This record gives sequence, C-alpha cells and structure tokens, in this order.
Amino acid sequence: MSADSARSSEGVLSNIGEALRSRRRQLHLSLAEVAERSELSIGYISQIERNLASPSLTALMRIGQVLGLELDYFFHARSAGGHHFPQSARTPFQLQASGMTFDRISGEFPSSVVNALVVTVPPGHRSSPVTHPGEELAYVISGNLQYTLGERKLHLSEGDSVHLPSDTPHCWENPFAKAATVLWVGTAPLFKAGSGDADTHEELQSHGSPTRRSSAPKAKPATAPAKKKKTRP
Repeated sequence: MSADSARSSEGVLSNIGEALRSRRRQLHLSLAEVAERSELSIGYISQIERNLASPSLTALMRIGQVLGLELDYFFHARSAGGHHFPQSARTPFQLQASGMTFDRISGEFPSSVVNALVVTVPPGHRSSPVTHPGEELAYVISGNLQYTLGERKLHLSEGDSVHLPSDTPHCWENPFAKAATVLWVGTAPLFKAGSGDADTHEELQSHGSPTRRSSAPKAKPATAPAKKKKTRP
C-alpha cells in the first residue's frame, strides 16, 4: 500500500509504525542502528513500529532524519511561508492514535529558528521521555499537566509555564479528567525544509555542540587487496 493511499481524509498517514518499519528495511538498517543514530532507545522505536507507542513530534523528527523522511511525509502540514497566519487559514493535525492535536502557529523564513504549536493534550495521554538539541517553552493555556524535567516532577496549572534546555530528559502527561491546551515553542527544526533529506546531517549531539553524522547506512571499510607473492624466475 502506498503512503498516499494510506492517508486519512485529514492527510495523516494511517499507519506511521508500518511506514517507519518499511522505510528502515528498505535502507537495510537494524533497529539498533536507527536507535543509535536517533539517540532513542531500541525498545521505544520497536514500540512505535508496532503501533504500541505514539511518537512525539521531536521523536518522529529524529527517526525521520535517520530514514530520510521529513515530518510532512507523515501528515500534510500547511505550507508555512510568510508571517501572518489567521486562525481561519490554519489546519490542525493529529498523530495516529495519540489523540493529541497540533495547531501550527509559526512560519518559516531564511533566518527563523523558532517553531510554535498550540497542542491539545487529551486526558490519559503520556509522552515518553525525550531529549533533543536546543530549548523549548511550554505555557498552559487551559487545564492541567504533569511535566517531568529530569528528576523533577512539576504540576502545571493554567497560566503556568516551563522553559528548559531540551537536552534534559523531559515529558508531559495529562492524568486529569479534562484536556489541556498548551502553547509549545521550541528551536527543534521540526518543519525545516530539507531537514530529512538522506544527504543532510543529523541533529546536534548536545546543546550548542554540533556533531555532523550521515543518515546513510555506515559503509564497511574497504579491504586492501592481498599482496602477491614474488616468485623466482
């Protein structure tokens, strides 16, 4: 089944896990190789491929970079050129099975580094801890969230915010009865054109310290030809 035929009416890929597994096998990459290059755990990626876990946008971005897939492959997010985005011109999207709704409110221009989303987190949702380069800020517009930042457990109510270096393990969950609406702003290159091309380089290794690594499978070192033995005339 092609990716286009597997999309819902909202343009979301109906089986993200199968798409990732198919692409990984096409590139002859093991789970361990994808995990190493994306800096995510083998178990987490395996759960995503079997649709037992819903990836966050940043986790999906990191796996996609390894596999040469941009986020737009998984859902048809609107084109973000320009500067003005009235609500009537925006189309929120969801990730398969997560129940989270994302409304992109930022755009792109040559010097832009910030992405902004209004995220609706449904009751019962819990993300997996993740790290990535840069920084992010989450501001609770309505509802309540539990936010884990490293070893700290934070309760965020309406009007509360958290601002962090994103290379600190972090995740959020909504164990409450009502959905929470959150303004998320971060520097992760979620929607940058070309960020998922096979010949571009992967994410920064740590905050402020770029490490350039190819997303192509590692080539085996060439073996030098054996020297021929000299024979006496």
